[in-house]
Amino acid sequence: MARSFALLVALALGAISCGVDPSSTTVGSAPSVDDPRFTRVSAYGVSAEVPGDWVVTPADEADFATGVSASPGPGRLVPGEQGLIATRVDATEVGAPSDLYYLAAKGPVMARIRADRRCTVTGKTVYADHAPAAITGRVHSPGDFVASARGTCSMHNVKTRWSYFVAAPGFGPAQARGIPGSGLYLIMAATTAAPGSGNVLHRLVRNVRFGQDGAADFVRAVAKTPV
Repeated sequence: MARSFALLVALALGAISCGVDPSSTTVGSAPSVDDPRFTRVSAYGVSAEVPGDWVVTPADEADFATGVSASPGPGRLVPGEQGLIATRVDATEVGAPSDLYYLAAKGPVMARIRADRRCTVTGKTVYADHAPAAITGRVHSPGDFVASARGTCSMHNVKTRWSYFVAAPGFGPAQARGIPGSGLYLIMAATTAAPGSGNVLHRLVRNVRFGQDGAADFVRAVAKTPV
């Protein structure tokens, strides 16, 4: 179990710093239907809308965390720098217990951002936080975690605004969303802080789709479940 958890932590952290081989898969792309400045891109069943001049590659971490990655230029994405990463972990491939996805979703990425003195967390919303039975002993716990956060970073004399969304469906109502068999979903986006950047950032996160579902669908699924 410890080894499986270490893998999930590595995947959760690696999902925002993916070094990928662009030849590992192809990235589909098409103009946005409502704004020609954006392009809809997709890989591994995950899609997003990004500025048309961003460099897009498939995100593929250890064959388990897969999705799309985009940034203004080639290279590794790190928290706080401009770009977007949207990935999901295939639970059928990892084979780890569902409670480990809960722990990975709740801790590693936000802990990494908080530890970076160049970044500030300005807000966080937890939509579902039900510790799994293995932790609480409650037999019927859904074991899910769904949350979002936002903040700013100052790197290389550039200030960015970032937004983050994570969902570990567990056995809760969010399990019916997204891509079947997925144990963890992650979206991380950042744009240069400037007039109108808030709207761009909101668009980046809002238009990510895991299969047919986006972050708002996961939130609606758990909205009536008390945290």
